[in-house]
Amino acid sequence: MKRLKKTFLTKSFLLFGAAAALLLASTVGSTRAALTYYSENYEMRIEVPSIGVSLVENGSVAGSRNYVGNEWKESGGELLQNMLPGENEKLVLGKKYDEVLKVRNSGTIDSYVRVILYKNWTKDGEKADTELSPDLIELNLTGNGWIVDEDASTAERTVLYYTRVLPSGQETSPFSDWIRIAPSIGDKVTETRTTADGWTTVTTEFAYDGYRFNIKVEADAVQTHNAAEAVKSAWGVDVSIGADGSLSLTRGGTGSTKPASQLPETN
Repeated sequence: MKRLKKTFLTKSFLLFGAAAALLLASTVGSTRAALTYYSENYEMRIEVPSIGVSLVENGSVAGSRNYVGNEWKESGGELLQNMLPGENEKLVLGKKYDEVLKVRNSGTIDSYVRVILYKNWTKDGEKADTELSPDLIELNLTGNGWIVDEDASTAERTVLYYTRVLPSGQETSPFSDWIRIAPSIGDKVTETRTTADGWTTVTTEFAYDGYRFNIKVEADAVQTHNAAEAVKSAWGVDVSIGADGSLSLTRGGTGSTKPASQLPETN
């Protein structure tokens, strides 16, 4: 399996910013290079079907990685670039912003897809040891054909599998539809009082001062041929494939197969 990770940073939004990265293709198993057979009398060229995946954000391709003509073709940009409608608009705590994310099969073969979401806070470009929880970065999961692998997920990482075969050229249902910074972050303040010459000065410092919130999205795909073995080899998980092609996780008990649609929604 071949894998490539790229990281992109966006501009800052007032005291916040956003960062994103995409892992845009992955596969296992069969040879995908062009095969050429020569003889004294003729030449025959066979193009083997290739795999590819693209991340779609609010209707536009944010990045992709496809195997074309014996090599990987990559394109990528930045997430959350149009999060704020106006150039001078400030990020509002608690306000929901559109963040409709889904995966497109940009290869020539049907596939199964997985998405890994990362959320964290950084300061001065470095991951911060902070009291700010990743849960304060609320990316709303929709369910609708996606399941969460609870055993592989943490506070900073959520692992999602699309339970349906994704035909070539088609898109999954959205796995998220909006993003916001929880309004409760505004309650995390420190007040300092100093008295001099009979005057008391109160200084209020918000916990999020100088921090950036970061969203990273990884999407990858495996072939549908010998799907259970391909998934095990590429992603290290055991799955069952139904007669209709539906995928379900079989390890880790009921937590692993809990649909994202059953998670409590964030209001």
